[in-house]
Amino acid sequence: MKYKRCCACDFWVTASDARCPNCGIPDPRTERSDALSGEAPMTDGTRAAFGGFIGAIIGGFLMQGMGVAVGVAVGVSLGVLLGADREWRSPDFPNPINALRKITPSLRQTEETIQQRLSDIASREKRLAETNARVETESALDGNAERWEKVRYALDSASNFLARQRERYHVKLWEIALVRWQNTLEPLAADWEMLTHESVNHRLRLLEAARDRGNAYLKEWEGVDLTHITEGARCVDRLRNAIDTCDKLREALIVQQAALVVKGIGPVDETLQPALAPTESLRNLDVFSARAAIGEFSTAFSELEAEYARLRSEEELAERTVLVQKAR
Repeated sequence: MKYKRCCACDFWVTASDARCPNCGIPDPRTERSDALSGEAPMTDGTRAAFGGFIGAIIGGFLMQGMGVAVGVAVGVSLGVLLGADREWRSPDFPNPINALRKITPSLRQTEETIQQRLSDIASREKRLAETNARVETESALDGNAERWEKVRYALDSASNFLARQRERYHVKLWEIALVRWQNTLEPLAADWEMLTHESVNHRLRLLEAARDRGNAYLKEWEGVDLTHITEGARCVDRLRNAIDTCDKLREALIVQQAALVVKGIGPVDETLQPALAPTESLRNLDVFSARAAIGEFSTAFSELEAEYARLRSEEELAERTVLVQKAR
């Protein structure tokens, strides 16, 4: 089977996925008892401690005097080198063997980053609102209108920029939802040679459920004004196109089922054979390709993160400038 569910998060993965694009687990097609049971994988520290315990016992039996100390040292070394699951190592302490291998952040990791950015933006917007209120109070008591007008303009500009950043990060959450939704459709448009009458019925049920979820997303997203956010409008268009393609896929599946039903029963009129032939244009539909969408998403998200990092750098520089001026 070309597609198989990730053993940790049920995202559909293929043999080419060294890591799950959704949760980031390595070898997502491999069954893991700890992943299936919901238990956390054993860490390097735990394995090292266990190795040290076993090494101490063995050393006590084999040596005298320094046997226990040597056994502990050997056991810890073996526990780390042979028993440690390096693929689960924390990103802050990367595996030295794979240090040069670039790992694309998973959708789940990106989602957590976006939530952090939104929380940070909310805090900064709160500070801007408090400062703006203080400026309004001071300007009412001060006759220098031109000065306070410039201050208001600076605050408004900063507020508008943060609002745009917030909206763009929200749209990225939409794009993650869209990729995950597309992933549920990918297997439905693949492996046509394996279809049977019952499997077609199963795919049609899954397709109908997915289409309902897509329409729910579309109704929610179309109700948001995104005329000034290009990424948002493009995300809605992609969803709309994918929903339209669901109807074409449904039609193709029904035609395929008809071809399976009449196959072998009797001679089929030659004029009907083209109509019952599989539609090549609907096989492995690009519009359902979550892999292609993830690639585009990762590039755009990196650009957004770079812009956000630049904003933070400028803000920190401004804060340091103020501190220096106060110190003089």
